[in-house]
Amino acid sequence: MAGAFVLYFYPKGGDGMNERQRKFAEYYIQCGNAGQAAEMAGYSPKYAAQNADKLLKNTNVQAYLAELRAKMQDDAILTAKERQAILSGLARSDDVAPADRIKSIDVLNKMTGEYISKLEVSGTLSAEMSKLDSLVKQMSDNA
Repeated sequence: MAGAFVLYFYPKGGDGMNERQRKFAEYYIQCGNAGQAAEMAGYSPKYAAQNADKLLKNTNVQAYLAELRAKMQDDAILTAKERQAILSGLARSDDVAPADRIKSIDVLNKMTGEYISKLEVSGTLSAEMSKLDSLVKQMSDNA
């Protein structure tokens, strides 16, 4: 078969995984059981029992699992706006104790920078720098 070549079909982005491998990774993330995930992805029970660990060791599957885990972590983290919305809801709620409402407002104020004091300083630092230089010289002379 001279001159023959093989065409590989990579669904969804050319990552080297077939659809069953992709489903296996997605089910594995959900249940944490490789054999069960393999069966749910469409592998035969016999194949799943014998080869689930091989699926887990597949570098493409590992990369996809890492991608799925990272996405789950990103989805689990509240954004600043979501945190502010929750705290605002607590601050407005009549069902929350007054101390907790005040604490919610306090945290919101900290998040939005309401407590930052602005201080304007004018002048030069040359006189202070010369004092600092003389103190450093005295310390080095005494050492």
